[in-house]
Amino acid sequence: MSGVLLHVTSLPSYGGVGDFGPAAYEFVDFLAAAKQRLWQVLPLSPTGYGSSPYSALSAFAGNPALISLELLVRDGWIEAQQIEGLPGHDGPADFGAAASQKIPLIEEAAASLIDNANDEVRARFQKFCQDNVSWLPDYAMFNVLRRRFGYVSWIDWPAEYTQRKHDALTLALTEHGRELAIEQA
Repeated sequence: MSGVLLHVTSLPSYGGVGDFGPAAYEFVDFLAAAKQRLWQVLPLSPTGYGSSPYSALSAFAGNPALISLELLVRDGWIEAQQIEGLPGHDGPADFGAAASQKIPLIEEAAASLIDNANDEVRARFQKFCQDNVSWLPDYAMFNVLRRRFGYVSWIDWPAEYTQRKHDALTLALTEHGRELAIEQA
């Protein structure tokens, strides 16, 4: 038995890094035609400082940069012209470009889901949130607070947040409710 080691970010795509879009499906078809049975992908978690797949921010969450902009267009969550101006990614992964070009479009698509999903999609999203309640709300809160505090290490946040004081977390829920919902989407 044989296989191939290729991280998803190495595939061609839009927005700085490869993703689970059309190129990933083509690669799987290629592997099947070549009678390869394994695709080792390396960690797929959201990367922390330095964009290393081995420096994950969560053991459960997926890296949002691996979401395909092309599939978001196909499914109607963003418009085609929004990705037409992005340079194609077919060289080394550029996580800086992904952060500045791709992630804002993924967040826009998530906001569109929150605002415009039909009943079936909304029910699937709610089920996802319920099925992952053991980690998803805390992870979303962590990401929102990371942004709020300028991406410094959580140990440098105000004590009321590092110690998870009820009043501080309730205030964050109130002030950042929409941002938290988008983060979970």
